[in-house]
Amino acid sequence: MNTMLVLLGASTGGPAAVKAFIDALPDKPLPVCFVLANHINEGSLPNLQAMLNEHPFIDAEIIDQYKDIKPGKLYIAPIDKKISFVVQGKVILTEEAWSKPYAPNINELFAESLELRDVEKLAIIFSGMGEDGSKNAELLTESGVDIWCQTIESCIQSSMPESMMKTGQVTYKDDPAGLAAQLVILLEALFPVDQYA
Repeated sequence: MNTMLVLLGASTGGPAAVKAFIDALPDKPLPVCFVLANHINEGSLPNLQAMLNEHPFIDAEIIDQYKDIKPGKLYIAPIDKKISFVVQGKVILTEEAWSKPYAPNINELFAESLELRDVEKLAIIFSGMGEDGSKNAELLTESGVDIWCQTIESCIQSSMPESMMKTGQVTYKDDPAGLAAQLVILLEALFPVDQYA
């Protein structure tokens, strides 16, 4: 599949950080599909979707059924139901709840994504409280998935990135705009230039 799956994890301060990251991406199609798990109350999801839909080449949607993993999409994980991935290149909504205490649960998102064995993946942890995501850091690394983090000084709440950094598995750190710039460099290295046409 000529599309990279980029898993975004965030909590407190996350919406603003993820928006800054998306806004910093170039105004052109990119061969990347984002899936965002942000600890947030359910009533705030439509506002989060609208906020992330302002980029001209990114289409943000809340996951409410199966969705195809394809370029230009940003799928937002729901709060009440867990999502999963199937080998046909889809993200699906299950009838299960996320494991407590997190909803959505970033650790589970990371583990579920590994079902997609033939898809290039990247995980990025943004501003947030707690340690969600760090439990499965080694699992990601063992599966060939790089982990990036927002820098502590650029976070509203830094404990989630700090927890991930303490695992020793983080390969790149930057502010949201810097993470976006590094992603573009990575995409250009992985995929041919005509992917962007």
